[in-house]
Amino acid sequence: MSSFAGRMKEYPNMSLDRFDRENLHARAYFLSHCHKDHMKGLKGPLLKRKLKFSLTVKLYCSFVTKELLLSNPKYAFWEDHIVALELESPTLITLIDEASGEREELVVTLLPAGHCPGSVMFLVEGAQGTVLYTGDFRLAKGDASRIEPLHSGSRVKDIKSVYLDSTFYDPRFYQIPSRETCLHAIQGLVQDWVSRSVYHTVWLNCKAAYGYEYLFTNLGDEFHTQIHVNSLDMFKKMPEILSHVTTDRASQIHACRHPKGEEFVAACRLPCGSSSSDGTPLNIISIKPSTMWFGERTQRTKVIVRTGASSYRACFSFHSSYSEIKDFLSYLQPVNIYPSVVPIGRTHADVSQLLKSMCRDVSSSAVVYRPLGALKRTRPEQQTHDVDRADWLFEGADLAPVRKRVMMQEATPTTLPNPPDEPLPLTPLITGDYMDCTESNDDDDEEEGRDLEEEERGGEERDLEEEERGGEERDEGSVSNSGPPPRWEEFFTTEILTDSQPNSCSHTSPSHSTLTGSQTPELFVDDFVKLPSPSISLSAGRGPSQADGMLIQSEDRCQGDALTNLDAGGEECGSHTHQSEPTESQLSSDFDIPSTPDSHRPGPDELSDLYRRLAAGEEVVTRTGSQSL
Repeated sequence: MSSFAGRMKEYPNMSLDRFDRENLHARAYFLSHCHKDHMKGLKGPLLKRKLKFSLTVKLYCSFVTKELLLSNPKYAFWEDHIVALELESPTLITLIDEASGEREELVVTLLPAGHCPGSVMFLVEGAQGTVLYTGDFRLAKGDASRIEPLHSGSRVKDIKSVYLDSTFYDPRFYQIPSRETCLHAIQGLVQDWVSRSVYHTVWLNCKAAYGYEYLFTNLGDEFHTQIHVNSLDMFKKMPEILSHVTTDRASQIHACRHPKGEEFVAACRLPCGSSSSDGTPLNIISIKPSTMWFGERTQRTKVIVRTGASSYRACFSFHSSYSEIKDFLSYLQPVNIYPSVVPIGRTHADVSQLLKSMCRDVSSSAVVYRPLGALKRTRPEQQTHDVDRADWLFEGADLAPVRKRVMMQEATPTTLPNPPDEPLPLTPLITGDYMDCTESNDDDDEEEGRDLEEEERGGEERDLEEEERGGEERDEGSVSNSGPPPRWEEFFTTEILTDSQPNSCSHTSPSHSTLTGSQTPELFVDDFVKLPSPSISLSAGRGPSQADGMLIQSEDRCQGDALTNLDAGGEECGSHTHQSEPTESQLSSDFDIPSTPDSHRPGPDELSDLYRRLAAGEEVVTRTGSQSL
């Protein structure tokens, strides 16, 4: 008989197997099974009134329990408030206070209890830790290790409290025969009796309305018959049981019950009558499944004991024995254990004292309970230049960075066809090293990377940059291994533009894609960064508001290449002071010098004077007939 008050210390807003008194204020209800000692107040008028005006209060149970409950018209008002949950399937349940709107979220998992059809245990996980309410249960030794939701991976979950069915947590019930053992003994007795004649009848004197279905189904299969019961209503939605029971009293095995309040009459021991349909008296024996009676014995007994001329007792239990409970608790090792049943002849204090030895000692280890466990330990913050690293999310040893680490291979000498009189171009020796790289397929990212390399390395180390990009880019575009190496003279020629070639630059400077074999369209080639100095500018008459970042057109670059090549044999044109800082007009794409029939190539002195005036911001006057720039 359950003495559980309905509330758990960790989660007082939910009520389990108790529906009266202070439980009327609960935000949610849970029913483990449909035995009367676990249904107190379930059909009370106060609770019925609460449901009438509530939108959030629900009753959670298994599917079988729901069908059994609603088969009784007295509980029909629960129909719109019952939520059936799947076994071993974690479910998020929100407890809502309808007055304040306060919410509490719990994860509830139904576990098989083995007590009777539909009976379950409730595993509750929330902010106050993991708690197990067993209800009434019967688990054999070792069954707990086969219940998956009690485990997290390969280890048992850290269970804070267990509200335990302690019906037989008493050394007197140290060992109770298993259901299989009891069934085998009952089958032997029934076989011996019913085989004598069709008028020999067996009555299973069951004290509960249901819970003995294990015996019904197995005896029916063994003797190819159906068990007589009072009503089939509770089994209509349980076809696996319905096929083994009947209301036909002609059966030789009965499990019918006396009407409530009717006193036992010795002359009519069988509830449905002591004679057959033709009036022949029946020879009846009764078998009463029981456990308490066996616990009161001082000597070892058999599984079935004869207690009268035609009456027997069979040791059949719905609850775990003392040794089975110890095995269950030893496996879970909870911190707290609260008994929900007080065995006969014991007090609540006695049972609590017996259970203390099964509690886990946490005095030596500081255990902090958090919802769903600790996700990560606190780690000191480490400053790093790489903000994309995500290994701080994980515990333990340092992990490899998210970005790949690429090995820069040592350059191997490559035989290139060169004229015998000309020395090979110098190639910097690259030693083994590591570099971080970010994979990207965006053209913008590639251009930004190139500009950054040019700023750091300078225009003279362009070939070194190409070497560091790896073998794939060399194969695709930079320099073909089958052709001659690039030479400075091929990029810049001293050929002079003529009047017949006003805008052509194909003869003066070969294109980048032609030299390298690249198939990339020449929308914005990198010729301007290969010049010894930045591109030429004219800064007269244009303010700083003109296009600051525009590239000069291809014709301007071609002319700039030709002008620069004039000084290739000697020193560079002008000094570095005239070319170090490009102005806005230099980058302007709308500046164009038209060719004229009388034009001639300016000499170095004229160009130097022109650069000086432009740099000083002076007005520059062209030859007669031209306008001031």
